Amino acid sequence: MQTINEGVDINARQPRAALSWTILAESPLLWAALGLLVIVHYALILWGPFGISGGEAQYWLWARHLAWGYYTKSPLIAGILAFSTWVAGNSLLAVRLLAPWFALALAGVAYGFAREVHGDLHSARLAALFMAGIPVYFLGGLVMTTDVPMLLLWLLALWAFWRASVCRQRQAWLLAGAIVGLGLLAKYNMGVLPAAVLLYLLSHGAGRRHLQTVWPWLGVAVALLILAPNLWWNAQHHWATVRATWGNVTGGEGGWSSWWSFLGGQLGILGVFPFLLFVVALWQERRSWPTGRGAILVWTSLITWVFYAQKSFSGQVDANWPIAAYLGLVIWAAGPLSRAPWRRLALASIAVCAVLIGTVLSLPQLHGLGIPLPSKWYVPFKQTRGWRELAAAAQDRLERAQPAFVVTNFYQYSATLSFYLPTHPFVYYHDFSGEPSKCSIHGNQYLLWPGYEHRIGQNALLVLDGEDAPIPKSWIRQFRSCGTPENVNAASAEVTWHRVTMLLCRDYRGPQRSPEPDSVGRYR
Repeated sequence: MQTINEGVDINARQPRAALSWTILAESPLLWAALGLLVIVHYALILWGPFGISGGEAQYWLWARHLAWGYYTKSPLIAGILAFSTWVAGNSLLAVRLLAPWFALALAGVAYGFAREVHGDLHSARLAALFMAGIPVYFLGGLVMTTDVPMLLLWLLALWAFWRASVCRQRQAWLLAGAIVGLGLLAKYNMGVLPAAVLLYLLSHGAGRRHLQTVWPWLGVAVALLILAPNLWWNAQHHWATVRATWGNVTGGEGGWSSWWSFLGGQLGILGVFPFLLFVVALWQERRSWPTGRGAILVWTSLITWVFYAQKSFSGQVDANWPIAAYLGLVIWAAGPLSRAPWRRLALASIAVCAVLIGTVLSLPQLHGLGIPLPSKWYVPFKQTRGWRELAAAAQDRLERAQPAFVVTNFYQYSATLSFYLPTHPFVYYHDFSGEPSKCSIHGNQYLLWPGYEHRIGQNALLVLDGEDAPIPKSWIRQFRSCGTPENVNAASAEVTWHRVTMLLCRDYRGPQRSPEPDSVGRYR
C-alpha cells in the first residue's frame, strides 16, 4: 500500500502550488470522477424535474434584501445567492449555481484531511468517495440550502481543530475560530462543533492542558468577532434568529416514536450500508480510536450525534439537522475501511448508494414512461414540485386586474410565487389568524418587512393554503369589491402538489377598522 509518512511535515515543506499538483497527479481517476459528478449535478439542475424548493426561494428573496441577519437563519446563504444571481440572473441555475462546487470542495477537503490523518492514499480516496456518494452529501450538490456551506466550513474547522490538538499547531486555534465564525454565519448549528470539541478537551489531561493556554480562547474571540455583525443585527431585531433557533432546540413533543423516526431518517440520508459499516468499524477499532490520532474526529461526531438523538426525545428532529455529525466519522473511518477485507465492502456500499440515488432521481422519468408507480413515492419531491404551476395559475388571474399585488398566508407560497411570476414581484405574507406562522413557531422574515398598506387603489390576489379556505372578513372590508373564491390545484405528472384558494379583489382602500372582533368566513 502506498503511504505518506509524517504527512503533516511533508505537506508543510511543500509549496502550495506543488502540493496541489501532487494531490491532483496522485489520484487522476478520482478527480476525473469527481469532475464528472459536477457535470451530472449541473445536468440534473438544468434538465431534472425538480424545481426550486420553498426554502431556496426564501433564500433567493433574502439575497434581494441583503442584511446581517434574518428571522430564522444566518446571513451567509443570502450573500452566496446574491453573488450567484448577479452572475447568472434570477433562474433556478443561478440559485443552485455554486452547489456542485461546494459538493466538489467537500470531497476535496475530505481527501486532503484523510490523507493527512492516515498518511495513505487509499484512505484519502475512500474519504472523498464517501463524501461524493453518501446520499445527503450528493444531494447537497443539487440544492442550495444553509447546510451546503455549513458542511464545508464544519469539515474545515474540524481539520483546524485536529491540527491544533493533535499536531499542536497553536495558530490553528485561530484558524478554527475564524472558520467557526463563518460557519455560524451560515447556520447556528455550527455552534455544536466547538461545544463538542470543548467536551472532548475537558475529558482528558492533554486536552485540558490546551485549554490552559491562551490560544483556544483567542480562537473564541476571533469567532465572536466574525459573528459580531449578526449579533448586532439580532440585538436590533429582538434576537429573532437566536429565539427561533432556541425554539427549535427546546420546542416540540418527542418520545420513543420520535426517536425511531430520527433513526430511520439518519439511515435514509446516510445510506444503510455506510451507516452499518461505520458502526462496525467503531466496534472493531474500539481499543484504538478513543485515544488514537483520530480520537477528536470520532468523539466530536459521537457527541454531536448524541446531542440530536437526545433532542428527538423532547421534540421532532429534522433529518438534515445531524448531517454534519458524520463528517469527522467519515474521515476517521476511511482509515480502517480502506484496508482489506473492508475496502471492497466500503466500495460496494458506495456503489449501492449510487444505484439508489439514481433510482430515486429517476422516479419521475419512470412515471413519465408509463411505468405504474404509487403516487406516494413522489412525496420526497413535494417541496420542489408544483410551484411553477401555482405561479401560472396566479399569473392568469393577475393579468385580468393590473396593477395588482399578491398576498398569501404561507411564506413558501409568497417566496415561490415571487420567484416564478414573470416580473418577480414582491409577494406579501399576512397572518390572518393571529397565530404564529406555520413555517416557524416564531414567525418568518416577512414580519420584519413592510406590508402592502401603501398599495392604495390597486387590485390584489389573495392566495390561501388549502381548498375552500375561509376568507378573512378583515380582508374583504379593505376592498371595493371581491370576486368568487376559486379552488386551484397545482398539479403535474398526474400528482396534485398544492391545493389553494384564490380570491381576486379590486380597489384596495387600506386597513378598515371594525367595532367587532375579526373573524373568518366564506364570502358570498
